[in-house]
Amino acid sequence: MTYYYLKTLHHLFVLIWLFGLIYTASIFILREKFGGSNKIENSDLTLKFWRYATWPSMIIGMITGMAMLHLRLFHLADLWMQVKLVGVILLVAFHIKCHLLFIRAVKTKEDSKSNNAKSWGQLVATGATLGVFFLFLMGLKDSFQWVSGTVIATSVTALIGFWLAKKT
Repeated sequence: MTYYYLKTLHHLFVLIWLFGLIYTASIFILREKFGGSNKIENSDLTLKFWRYATWPSMIIGMITGMAMLHLRLFHLADLWMQVKLVGVILLVAFHIKCHLLFIRAVKTKEDSKSNNAKSWGQLVATGATLGVFFLFLMGLKDSFQWVSGTVIATSVTALIGFWLAKKT
C-alpha cells in the first residue's frame, strides 16, 4: 500500500517539476518576444515559482522515486528502469542548465541578446520532449513494444517542438 502512495506522490511532483521547467522557459520566451513594462514583476513571479514549486518538486520527486525503488529493488534489473534512470540524469542536467540561464536572465533584469526567444523556445521543446519521454516510458513499460512506442512518441515531439522553436 505504501508503494502506491509513493507512486502517486512521485507522479504528482514529477509533473509539477516538468511543468515548472516548461513554464519558466515559456515566460522568458514571452519576455524576450513581446517585452513590456512589467518584465521585472514577471521575472520576480517566475523566480518565486521556480524557487518554491519547481525546485521542491524536483527534490520530493527524487525522494519518492528513491523510496519506491528501495521498496521494489528488483526493478533495477529491468531495462525500462535503467533507461528511466538515465533519463532522470538527463532531466536533472537540463534542470541545472535552465537554472543557470534563468538566474542569469533574472539578474540582468533587462533584455539580453544571449537569451533570445529562439534559445528559450529550444528549452521549452527540450522540456516537452523529456516530459513525453517519461510519460510514454511509464505508460508503456509493461507493454512488449515499449521501446518503439517511447522512441516514436519522443521523436515526434522533438521534431515538432524544435520546428516550432525555429519559427519563434
